[in-house]
Amino acid sequence: MKYLAMIALLASGAPAVAQSAPTAPAQPALDPARVAAARILVDHIFPPATREQLIIGMVTPLTENIRQAFARDPKFADAFLHDPKMKALLDSFIEKQFAQSKALIVENLPTMVEAMSLAYARRFDLNQIRDIDAFFATPSGRAYLAGSFTIMSDPDIQAWQRDVMARSIAHVQSDVAEFAQQAEKLASEKPGSGK
Repeated sequence: MKYLAMIALLASGAPAVAQSAPTAPAQPALDPARVAAARILVDHIFPPATREQLIIGMVTPLTENIRQAFARDPKFADAFLHDPKMKALLDSFIEKQFAQSKALIVENLPTMVEAMSLAYARRFDLNQIRDIDAFFATPSGRAYLAGSFTIMSDPDIQAWQRDVMARSIAHVQSDVAEFAQQAEKLASEKPGSGK
């Protein structure tokens, strides 16, 4: 059971943090011409016809690295060795998380595109947006865009992710144990006892 708690904590940590983040302060109105140009730029960066595939393609290698990081963790590897059902359970859990994340991403693509458009309009003036868009129209710019979406599947980046995730799992395990001890202590204290 402790393994599942660690997986759940690791897998759900980022969304939980994102959901509890404070609302951003109101921003000054943006120049409509910059926003319009930025929307065109974002459509060139993330073409509507392939937008979903591009985003999911960036998430897929990360999901596989999470699976491999758990498989390489000595405690999980030992559990998988002694109980093959444990590996099937992990695979099922990760597939479910990936499916839920994919659905969430797809559902929120329009708002992500709009947020990106506003971010570009806020950070770059009209001439800069047009220059960036012109670069992406060049052979080098098109090659950069095509490569940037597959960069997360590069062997060096995947090796780095696996290493970081393995260390993260080790931290989560000790943090979960410490959290459980602290929670048990708090639960055992009576309100108003001054402890």
